[in-house]
Amino acid sequence: MVLKEVKNIFNEIMGLSDEEITLESHIYDDLDADSLDMSQIFLGLENKYDISIDEEDSIETINDLVAYIENRI
Repeated sequence: MVLKEVKNIFNEIMGLSDEEITLESHIYDDLDADSLDMSQIFLGLENKYDISIDEEDSIETINDLVAYIENRI
């Protein structure tokens, strides 16, 4: 499941627990991610799913990120 893998990567990179990460969580405002965090997270997800994530695309919430990945795998 994509959400589980997204949570795992956020946990690895940012030390967030599963409970802190919901589909509604805003990546920058709620989870306090910065551009370096997101570069590492995108790289991990790109390697996991063999996709390319365009950092220019509008990905603001965990739900946006999950949907983005699901549409490409």
